[in-house]
Amino acid sequence: MIRKLISLLPLMAVFFLTVSCDPTQVKPEAQDTLTLSPTSLDFEAEDASTKLVYVTTEKDWTATPSAAWIHLEKTSGTGKGTLAVTVDANLGEDRSGSISVKGSKTETVSVSQKGRNIITVVANPDSFDGNKRSSTTYQLLIYSFADSNGDGIGDFKGIQNKLDYLDGLGVTALWLSPAHPSDSYHAYDVTDYYAVNPLYGTEQDFKSLIDAAHARGIKIYMDYVLNHSGKGNDWFKQALADPSSKYRDYYFLTPNPKADYSKFPMLKGTTYQADEWKQAASGSPKMTVTKTTEALTNGNSDWNLWLWQDGGEGKTVRFTSQGDGSYYLVMDINGKWGMLVRKYMNWDPGSKFGASGNGTVTEGKAVDLMPDGGDMTFTGSGRYRIELTNVSTETLYYMGCFSDWMPDLNYGDPAAAETNPTFMDIAASADKWINLGVDGFRLDAVKHICGGINSYNNTANQTLLKKWYDHCNATYQAAGHSDNIFMVGEAWDSHNVEQNYYKGLTSCFEFGYWPVLYKALANQNASSYVSTVSGFIEDHKKVRSDAITSFFMTNHDHSSQTGGGEVRAADDLGKDPAKEKQAAAMLLTTPGKPFVYQGEELGYWGNSKGKGDEYLRAPILWDKAGKHCAKKGVNNKVDNAMLTSAISVEAQDADANSLLNVYKTWSRLRNIYPALAEGTMTDASLGGGNTIAAWYMTAGSQKLLVIHNTASKEKPVTVKDDMSRAVGLLGTATIDHDVLTLGPNSSVVFKL
Repeated sequence: MIRKLISLLPLMAVFFLTVSCDPTQVKPEAQDTLTLSPTSLDFEAEDASTKLVYVTTEKDWTATPSAAWIHLEKTSGTGKGTLAVTVDANLGEDRSGSISVKGSKTETVSVSQKGRNIITVVANPDSFDGNKRSSTTYQLLIYSFADSNGDGIGDFKGIQNKLDYLDGLGVTALWLSPAHPSDSYHAYDVTDYYAVNPLYGTEQDFKSLIDAAHARGIKIYMDYVLNHSGKGNDWFKQALADPSSKYRDYYFLTPNPKADYSKFPMLKGTTYQADEWKQAASGSPKMTVTKTTEALTNGNSDWNLWLWQDGGEGKTVRFTSQGDGSYYLVMDINGKWGMLVRKYMNWDPGSKFGASGNGTVTEGKAVDLMPDGGDMTFTGSGRYRIELTNVSTETLYYMGCFSDWMPDLNYGDPAAAETNPTFMDIAASADKWINLGVDGFRLDAVKHICGGINSYNNTANQTLLKKWYDHCNATYQAAGHSDNIFMVGEAWDSHNVEQNYYKGLTSCFEFGYWPVLYKALANQNASSYVSTVSGFIEDHKKVRSDAITSFFMTNHDHSSQTGGGEVRAADDLGKDPAKEKQAAAMLLTTPGKPFVYQGEELGYWGNSKGKGDEYLRAPILWDKAGKHCAKKGVNNKVDNAMLTSAISVEAQDADANSLLNVYKTWSRLRNIYPALAEGTMTDASLGGGNTIAAWYMTAGSQKLLVIHNTASKEKPVTVKDDMSRAVGLLGTATIDHDVLTLGPNSSVVFKL
């Protein structure tokens, strides 16, 4: 038995060993599963929020951030819990880090944060290819722009000498003030439409200027006055002197304007305005002074001689009629006397007669007298007979709606104006200048041609202007041009009136532009800028498809936006350099045809109230010393407080931040990019409040984004377009992702 038990021991050992190794009979150890949610966190540059990571585990765990800018509310825990994460503000580049959570195993949460990435905008425009396309015109006053011969009056050679300056401004055309002879400094009273003013040079000098300008890609536009001539024009003199002269029909001449008003076809649709009619005497009296021994006379006719001596009181001596249309008087003269002949004892219009030229009277030599002529002087010793001959008793009146020295021209029936002698004569003069090389015209006071200041016929004016344009354009194309002549009219009125003048002309000055630009800058409210400006252009295009809208700020006789008479743009803007610079940038990024008025690029100011229009027409100060400044061209009526060395071309040219260099930069930009010069304007709708004006300019495949901040403080605006390429910049601008921050009165142009 014992032996049997002993023999079974190995088998029993095997049995028990087998039972103890059965895995189903062993209790397993618990397994931990560490999980994190979410596994990535994204923060903004200046993100103050707390983000949570959920930790799922049954064990202990610890958390460690990889960077000092990542902060954890706690760094350890047991079992399930949350990990609160915050970050420091990031003022630098984008950055990334992580959080390592260690328990039974290690898991990681990635952390990323955007940087502010503030980019300072720098303009990097394309190179100028030399092809001028800006369509910018410079309004130039011949008499006060540049003097070449030292006489103090601007001239043609002076302009030619400064063509490099104008070329540097990027202009493509010059609008010259009237170049014709006249009796005033400003020359809007033309005495000869076929000649140039000898004060400015010869006709050959004018031709030389035209050719030199063309060589630089600059066109020449003449200022043409169709509403009236000057009183000193031979047409008017002959009309008064000879009742049978053809020139009688060149003007509105009648002995009774109120009764005869309706007889003039051009005045149809207007009303009689007594103050627009001036009295004139027909005939051109002659006065002769001779020595005599006759008795002194004491005449009783209306004709009289007004005499005076320096420092003494004047006196009246009346003529005696000789019954044949001549008059005489006998008086003693000792010394030098001034004298004027008067038709009436008072100074009513049409009463005064004086010298038509040199006022010095020579004994025995007849002097031609003319209405409103100049003072005369005679020096004698003894008794003299003063005789008037060629005196007419006819009393005439003429329309001179602007002044008695600017008689209105009569073109007959506007519907048939092309057959009218006056029209044909002035048109022939325009033909001469077109054939000489002139590229276009600025037409003065077009609203008043058919009618006057107080009453006019817009429809008749538009009909007449179309005939004028068609005639000049035919001459222009016959001279070898393939394009149309440029012609811009001064239809000074509301936009609703002005837009209809495109029925006659391809361009008119948009007088509604400066008020909206002024509002944007002075009132820091640009909310209506894009819609108003684009609306102007759309309205013009509705009238004619080839319409060219001419935009400008102010000109030689522009009214203030703030009251107080006629002023320049700088006055309206409070002489604020930042606003003046942005005005330039906005004008030169606006579609249409921009006009820059002489001195505007230098920040000139001027107020004519109580002083004279000369103060709006100041001469250019070319150098700091003021040499060859054409002050005499404006009768030496200048503001010396303005014309200092600091405002000179020399000083501003050397200052990279000057207003002059702003004009140069932005006009160059307009020449580089067809989208600015020829493009279509559409609202960019960026928002940003009333101080932001933003629009796209598109031409073909080229598209630019233009943004102006008209506020006096920094302004951010969100931009979804590509801002990687700035081509124009005024002031300051920075980019932070899709946020553009513009400095005060700052502007930027992006090429998209």
